[in-house]
Amino acid sequence: MRTNLALLNILSNIPKTVLSVAGIGVAIVLIFMQLGFRGAVEDTATNIYGKLDFDLLIRSPDYLHFIDSGTIEQRLLDEIAGFDGVQDVKALRVAVVNWRTERGEMQGILLLGVDPDRSPFRDQAIDRQFNRLNSVNALLIDQKSHREFGPLNRRKFDSDDVGRSFEVADRPMTIAGLFSMGAGLAANGAAIVSEKSFERLVPQQTVQQVSFGLVQLPDGADVEAISKAIRGRFQRSSTDQTVGVLTREEVIRLELERWIGETPIGFIFTLGVLIALLVGAAIVYMVLGNDVAYRLNEYATLRAMGYSNLYLSAVVLKQSAYLALFSFVPALMLSLGLYWVTSLLANIAMEMNLLRVGSVFVLTVVMCGLSGALALKKLWQAAPADLF
Repeated sequence: MRTNLALLNILSNIPKTVLSVAGIGVAIVLIFMQLGFRGAVEDTATNIYGKLDFDLLIRSPDYLHFIDSGTIEQRLLDEIAGFDGVQDVKALRVAVVNWRTERGEMQGILLLGVDPDRSPFRDQAIDRQFNRLNSVNALLIDQKSHREFGPLNRRKFDSDDVGRSFEVADRPMTIAGLFSMGAGLAANGAAIVSEKSFERLVPQQTVQQVSFGLVQLPDGADVEAISKAIRGRFQRSSTDQTVGVLTREEVIRLELERWIGETPIGFIFTLGVLIALLVGAAIVYMVLGNDVAYRLNEYATLRAMGYSNLYLSAVVLKQSAYLALFSFVPALMLSLGLYWVTSLLANIAMEMNLLRVGSVFVLTVVMCGLSGALALKKLWQAAPADLF
């Protein structure tokens, strides 16, 4: 049976190996966390659109992000509803208003105004709550709203909160039901009210002004052709009638580009991954470099016995692979725990997936492999007299 020299070198000094694995593991955890936060940003940036039922989205040319969407005229949606191939057009009103907790604290909450008889959502769990919006003082509260909004259990809103009253935009409103969505990146909570309630709570937005138009097309419709026709109609109009017309794929792509590419968020998390890789690579290089220097006499003996530089290099590179494997497994377990804790305390969805696990494992192997290759210089550049 052939001796696994690389493994024996790793296990010859257990305390040193444990310390090395811990250092590399910290770098791997940092990579997992940075990618987790970036993934949470990507999911959160588009989660509201994922809940909405539309094939084409009509929005203001002044749109910045979901909460700062600008407004369009209701009459434009009525006109679009008459286009060939358009099945239905629903309006959605959006605003941020003040929510006063029972302790008098003020929080900004995302308010969605809807027609209870024509749900703009594709989530039946939300639709089933709409019959509770008949009263102008009723609202549905998002269970993913931050605990600062005042749930009884101080964690999240649940059935015990139904029937409680809060002051919203200086008017008393009663929680009539619950839903689960997430408010996106620009707000810590969300609530749904009827259009009549929205008009009372946001009087500065007239009944003829809406935030979005949600266009539904029949199955099998040519989305691109209808989208092009609507764009062509309004591009020939005066500027005060211009609207943005986007397919679902375009909405998701542009929203990700906005939050990941045009804000510091994406850059910060990408930079965090690169820094973690550099830290991990430096640790692996120091560990293997010191090990090579410590075992120069042993490598010299092996060379004198006829072993080639290729064999000795393979030993060092195998050691880097073992360090990667031994560090990755506990780092993954720790990262899973940190994802759970972060999701619980920060109220953001951080989920581990196979693609992320695989990507980080490949990065870990590459990081350790490159550091191992650099550490070989100490062996290759050593003078023969130093080796014996």
